[in-house]
Amino acid sequence: MEIQNYIDGAFVAPVSGKTMDNINPATGKVYGTIPRSDKRDVAAAVEAAKKAFPSWSRLSAGERSSWLLKVANRIEERMEELAL
Repeated sequence: MEIQNYIDGAFVAPVSGKTMDNINPATGKVYGTIPRSDKRDVAAAVEAAKKAFPSWSRLSAGERSSWLLKVANRIEERMEELAL
């Protein structure tokens, strides 16, 4: 399983192209990779968040709540997969 950064609405590899092993602590076996993100990736994520903030902040509290509940529901639907 290859994890990527999620920045500005897209899954992207780290700018450096570097990854690190994702190790199962119970077995010690590698089962995927994780981005070895650096300050360039963080800067891109911060810029994307700044760009998204105006439209997000214009939503009512109810609309923002609705979006967050949708995210929570999707996580719950995939809980077994995510736990693995």
